[in-house]
This record gives sequence, C-alpha cells and structure tokens, in this order.
Amino acid sequence: MVAAYENSKWEPIKWENDMHCAVKIPDKDQWRRGQIIRMVTDTLVEVLLYDVGVELVVNITCLRELQEDLRTMGRLSLECSLVDIRPTGGSDKWTATACDCLALYLTGAVATIILQVCSGENNTTWPLPVKIFCRDEKGERVDVSKYLIKKGLALRERRIKKLNNSHSSSEKSLENPLEQDNSMVTKCIKINFDPDKKAADVISEYRVSEFQQKIPEPKTTGCYKPPAIPNMKIFEAIVSCVGDDGTIFVVPKLSEFELIKMMNEIQSNLKCLGLLEPYFWKKGEACAVRGSDTMWYRGKVMEVVGGTIKVQYLDHGFTEKIPQCHLYPILLYPDTPQFCIPCQLYNTKPVGNVWQPDAIELLQELLSKREVEIHIMKLTDYNKKYEDERWEIRFEELLLSETETPILPPYLPSSLPPPEELYAVQVKHVVSPNEVYICLDSVESCNLFNQHSDTDDSGISWESESESLNEALRRFNKNVETFPPLTDFRTEMPCLAEYDDGLWYRAKIVSVKEFNPLAVLVQFVDYGSTEKLTINRLRQIPLHLMQYPARAIKVLLAGFKPPLRDPGKTRIPYCPKWSMEALWAMIDCLQGKQLYASSMAQAPEQIVTLYEDEQYPVHMSLVEMGLADQDE
Repeated sequence: MVAAYENSKWEPIKWENDMHCAVKIPDKDQWRRGQIIRMVTDTLVEVLLYDVGVELVVNITCLRELQEDLRTMGRLSLECSLVDIRPTGGSDKWTATACDCLALYLTGAVATIILQVCSGENNTTWPLPVKIFCRDEKGERVDVSKYLIKKGLALRERRIKKLNNSHSSSEKSLENPLEQDNSMVTKCIKINFDPDKKAADVISEYRVSEFQQKIPEPKTTGCYKPPAIPNMKIFEAIVSCVGDDGTIFVVPKLSEFELIKMMNEIQSNLKCLGLLEPYFWKKGEACAVRGSDTMWYRGKVMEVVGGTIKVQYLDHGFTEKIPQCHLYPILLYPDTPQFCIPCQLYNTKPVGNVWQPDAIELLQELLSKREVEIHIMKLTDYNKKYEDERWEIRFEELLLSETETPILPPYLPSSLPPPEELYAVQVKHVVSPNEVYICLDSVESCNLFNQHSDTDDSGISWESESESLNEALRRFNKNVETFPPLTDFRTEMPCLAEYDDGLWYRAKIVSVKEFNPLAVLVQFVDYGSTEKLTINRLRQIPLHLMQYPARAIKVLLAGFKPPLRDPGKTRIPYCPKWSMEALWAMIDCLQGKQLYASSMAQAPEQIVTLYEDEQYPVHMSLVEMGLADQDE
C-alpha cells in the first residue's frame, strides 16, 4: 500500500457510498484499504478500514482510488458478535461502559473463538456469531460473555436472536443453543483492533469461503400433499404402525425405495438449521421434526401441550411428544405426497365403538413391520377429512365469561412536589437526552425485584409507603399462571406483563404491532420502558393493583438543547435532532447515581432540572463535551 500510494497525488473524484478506496491515516505514514460508509459533508467522508475493523472520518484529500489488483484479496478482518448475551437495561444498544470494558479486556488479547456455524455446510451469518474465551491475569480460561454478565454489563440471552440480523433490534426467542459437535469450528486467533498492527498475521489461517451462504430461513408453512393411493384394488404394503384409535398406517411396497431415498437426502441436507425466532405452533401445522432418534422427518402438529408438542410423522404414521426445539417451520419436499396411507379394517367395529388398549396391543403385535396385502374396499375423501380437521373452528369458548377482560380505568398518575423544591429521584428509562422517566426516591427505598431500568443496576427501588404494592406484586408473581389471559388489546388497557427477568409487572397496552402471531407493544408503567410482547406474556391485572399510582413520570429536562453544530454523528432514529453519542453520554451521566430534581413547570408538560449533587446540573457534562448547548 505504501509503495503504491506514497508518491500519489490527490485528484478530484466524485465519491459515493460503498465505493472502495485507499485511505491515508491522518498524522501517520500509513495507507489502508477502505470502503465509504457515508458522505458527512462535501469534504468529510466516513470510511471503514475493513482490514482492521476501524471506522473514522477523514478529509477527501486522504482518499485515492483503489487499484484493481488490491481489490482481489479478501478482507483481512472478521466481524464477530457474541451470540449468548444481550445489553442490560431493556435496550438493544450496548452502553459505553460495556463497550469500554470489552475493548479493555480483549484488545490485543489472544483468545479462543468458537464460531456458532457449520463448517460442513456452505452457510454463514454476518457478523460471525461467536463465543470467546481468553486467559485472565491468573492464567485461567474465562468466558467473556460470563465475565460481562458478572460485571452487570450484560444479561444472559433468554431468547436467541436471528443469526443473520447483524445490526437491527433483536427479537427475543426461546433458548435453543446450537449443538457443538464435530460440525463446529474452533480457531485460536489474535484479536487486534490496533491499526498499527498487521491484521494479516492475525487471521491468515481463516478460510472465509467456508461460510459464504446464509443459513436457510424458515419458510412459510403450508401443508404436505395427502398420500397417493395406488391405482389398483390390491397392492402389497408394509405396516409402519397402528394408532391408538385403530388406524393402520401402511407404506406401499412400490414407494418403499422412494421413501428411503427421500429420508437419506433429508438427513444429508439438514445437518444444521439456523436458530429459530419465537414461533407459536398451531394444531395441524406442517413442519420438519427431529425425532428422538436424532433423524429428521416430515411431520404435522397434532397437539400443543405447554413446552411439548405432539407430532405425527407423516411418512411413517406414528405420533410422539417432543420438545418445541425439535420442530422447525419448514416444508421438506412439499411436492412429494405423503408415503404413509391410513387404513381401517373394513366392516370391523371395536366393542363399545372404542378401541381398547388390549385390542390395540394385539393389532400392533400382529401387524407392525409386517408385509401385508391391502384390498381396497372403500375410499375415503382424505382431502376433505384433512381440511375439516385443519380448519374446524369452535366458537363456544368465546362465550365463556372467563375470556372477557373487564374494562378498567387508567392508572392513577403520580405527582411531583411543587416547583423550586428539591427532591430525590431515580431515572428509570431514557427516551432521549432531554426526555426521561423518573420516579420519586426515598432514603428507605428497598430492592425487592431484579430491576430493568436503563440507568441503575442495583435493583428496583420503591418508596417506603408503597410496601403493600411490593408485597402484592410478590404474591401475584407466585400465582400469575392462575390469572386469566388478556383478551382485550385496546390502547391504554391495564394488564400484567412478563419482563425478561421472568417476573410480571404492571403495564398498559400502547398498540398492536403484529397480527400473525399477535404481538403487542406494552409500557411498564412503573418504569416507563416499552417492549413488544406476544400475548402469552400478558395477563389480566387484578383490580387490587390498580389502586396504586403509576410510578414512572415522564419529564422533559430543562437547561440544555441539541447543539447547533453536530456533524458526523449517528442520529437517534426516532429523535434525529439528538445524536446517539449524546444519548449514551446522558445514560452514563445518570447510571448508578443519586439524583435530585427541581420542577420548573408542571403544565402542559412536566419540566424539571436534574442535579447530581444538589447544585451541579447533570446536563453540564453534555455541554462540556460539545454534545449539547445551554438553553437559557
């Protein structure tokens, strides 16, 4: 790079996003390959030095057109992400404290990286999902994820993220870790974020080409084709199983070879599937099933019972209860009809019109795995029977009184002390640098639940006079499964909602976000934070809990405003007048500190000034960093 560009002269070029370029590192006699992220101004450009993983803003005079021979070599750095942890505070963004801790711990360290992908398949996700282990000062092997959790900077991921979603908000899913067998790849590399060090030495042993295709996405499920009945009155078959209702499942001998061939292809093609998002199974839904013998089958959901699902193996007839994590919403060979044909004995009825267990055992002993000759006496319209079973709708349950959600009044609002009075507060949720949710604090505050505020890692704090609310929440959390599910999702509807820590808190409906499956945006009224939840995490709230005012109070912070000049910084998507850097700086200013507030106005909006030590306003730190301007 130096030889090619050290004597080069700048020439005006119309630079655009994603263009490759050679970048001269300011104040250093170094050249790096880069790619333009965005044009900040007419003369400033944000670039990614993709051989070392560094982003920086440079003047366009530091850029040169990248020569063709320098584009042929692949990138010399790999982008990775820890897959088994998530940020604290209910946000999908990592705090500056967590990032600094991770950088301090890993920069320049020699670590063992376990890639959570299959080496035998041409699959990849980006950034690469990894687990990282390295040695501490005592020489002991440390899991970096557990280290961050121990420091209170991360939480265990209870719901797995979609692997090929590198930058978007994580949608939480049921925990289902990838199996770490021979298909997992373990490499020992040196992590190096220093542009002065040679990244080529770091990752020379990696073969990125092994991971060039994405893990297959779950396909929209439909239904498998019904079995093809042989076009003859008499045919030979093998009895695969006998059902509890006396149904005899047979596979025609003519189809036996095709079934074996399809099963072999399924096993070779489904060695590893991607991690699954939250999925809500329905009766009659087609799927792929990993059986108790670890082989994959085509299946259909027969019944959903808690954490287990009763499935039928469509090509073999038998049914089994298995964990949800062994199902995958994808059709395997959807154009191939089912091989297994359900049959009934002609003109044969069990005593009492119900097959008794001893009769079923006798049929199983006589017929299972036997070659038989089938005489078709009467054909059943399989398609009509299947559709009736799949689309049968019952309305009786809608008329039950327990399914009705009573209409409750909104939560009582909490009030702030009169203006100019100084009082202790806790910040529970940060929307933007000048918009937060606070609750009144007291010396006798206590921690009874695991907190989920943005700014305090010590626990949920309640005022002493609210002890009865704490006791009620504790008691209701023990019996929450007995409460009726929420069936009315109108705006502002009070309810109980399950947070990530597994506890249930007071909440209200904000809006319906998705319909299939139904997902609702709720706000935890005692904290101010919002989260999108599925309806199985919502319950009707006991009337007893409605007597307590909502804890969280939305306030605007006085004394500062967005800076007039704030170029080159990523904006908050929902509040573009503020930068993300200002948001994280404000969170750092608020986290873990005893704060005081003084009301400036209470109508039409609550406006307060926050103080750190009863005299020094919190926002002065942002003003000093140039992330905000004072507002007189």
